Amino acid sequence: LAPGGHLLLGTYTGDDEQLSPELAFGNHRVFYRSYLMPPARLAALLAGAGLSVTAQLESLPSPAARTRWPQACLLARKPG
Repeated sequence: LAPGGHLLLGTYTGDDEQLSPELAFGNHRVFYRSYLMPPARLAALLAGAGLSVTAQLESLPSPAARTRWPQACLLARKPG
């Protein structure tokens, strides 16, 4: 990331949960692991990488939006 550049991170969040789905959309077999972290830990990791978080948005799961996990968007900037 160039000095003065921005990073926008959007992800599902959780309390250190691990997900290992076996089926994706259309019942296709998949093999991967996802780690759901709290937004505060994501912000700390960004800060540890030398970025400053300038904005953070969190949303709760919503049956109307068909989301099963909380979500977060973090905007960070690299000093420069």
